Amino acid sequence: MHTSCSVTDNTPKLNYKSALVYIEQFIDYERSPDFARQARFYNLNRITQLLDLIGNPHERLKVIHVAGSKGKGSTAAIIASVLTHAGYKTGLYTSPHLITPRERCRIDNKLISESEVADYIDKLKPAIETVSASEFGRVSFFEIYTALAFTYFADKATDFAVIEVGLGGRLDATNVVSPVTTVITTIGLEHTSILGETYTEIAIEKAEIIKQACPVALAPQHPDASTVIERVAKERNAPIVQVKNIDEENSDNPILNSDGVPNAQQFDVKTGTENYVQLTLPLLGHHQYVNGTTAIAAVECLKQRGYKITKDSVYAGFENVQWHGRIQLIKSTPPVVLDGAHSPVSMTALCRAIRDNFRYTQVIFIVSIMRDKDLAAIGKTISQITDSVIITQVPNNPRVLSAETIHDTWSGIFQNIEIHKTPKEAIAMGLSSASSTDLICVTGSLYLVGQALKSFNWEYIE
Repeated sequence: MHTSCSVTDNTPKLNYKSALVYIEQFIDYERSPDFARQARFYNLNRITQLLDLIGNPHERLKVIHVAGSKGKGSTAAIIASVLTHAGYKTGLYTSPHLITPRERCRIDNKLISESEVADYIDKLKPAIETVSASEFGRVSFFEIYTALAFTYFADKATDFAVIEVGLGGRLDATNVVSPVTTVITTIGLEHTSILGETYTEIAIEKAEIIKQACPVALAPQHPDASTVIERVAKERNAPIVQVKNIDEENSDNPILNSDGVPNAQQFDVKTGTENYVQLTLPLLGHHQYVNGTTAIAAVECLKQRGYKITKDSVYAGFENVQWHGRIQLIKSTPPVVLDGAHSPVSMTALCRAIRDNFRYTQVIFIVSIMRDKDLAAIGKTISQITDSVIITQVPNNPRVLSAETIHDTWSGIFQNIEIHKTPKEAIAMGLSSASSTDLICVTGSLYLVGQALKSFNWEYIE
């Protein structure tokens, strides 16, 4: 990596822990209690200056750029898995992380190592300090990780980099790339205080990842969102590829493990050039079928641009994708499911997936929620599948709602509601109160999912 800033010989070299401490000094909009107001000050000036100082590594990447309200992480992971199985060295950049920041940056599903994080932050530090002292202001946590990912993928000579947008699209730090394909997953009414209060306003923000003559893989959309995206794509001569005719009733077919519990789904997808029969995806729920078909549309875009992706590599990429914390079965008896649903739309999808895929006597929800979410609507959605809720609170996150606030709002909705302040205590209570035929669902935030994974001593296999 080339940088116009140099580290003096007497500067102590960062190790992994000190690198993380250094990064955490910078604004983390993901955890900020003033998330909506601060996010209004997003701009591309800081990231542009930072990347320029380190040699513009993003210009050396073939990027698949993924935006959307729902499913963009899952869709990005599926695309990356297909490309890896097609023989391409593929980087994947996503956020937030569940257990370790290393999850944000991986190549062929192998997480960046602790020593590599330390080395790259050590190299980036002079440029970070220079930009932070400029008129554009202090760089953010997300901008640092974005610069790290771009540099890492460029240095490792990846064939492709699948880059997930952090928030929105237009002013997101990732929107400095010139992609070979853009992807827009389903748009919903989320982050309305930042992105707008209608499908039209939010779609305007998301559509700004569309670049001149660059094909767009598009998920099914609300008509208002489609109108915006189609207009922008036409203006920029960007062809749209969609996998249409999604069968709402017969799209997915669950596959059961040896305990009789579903751990994957199968479905058919037909495109203009291929007919995929019984694609196997180890991600449950109709929404993951939608994400899978959007990933297929992205594959079609890449094939149109001349990249070779065989049918077999699509099958293998789907079957072997790993994307944790999304209807993840962490325990079989009683079944414990983890999911990062944090909006009324995603909670509706989760509840549908539970009803469609699991058999149970009752469902016990363990929930922690961030401040900027529609608490009443989420509670109403959950009440349609359960009357038993355990409220908890993710620690060390200033954006989290207090357990008491959730309890007060939901006390009129649920017959059985209690508070256990730590996720570990809440999970222990859920397990002790559940019968072997009950289902426990830990949800409301990916931060809570991360805490739950730690409680079950789950680790990435490397």
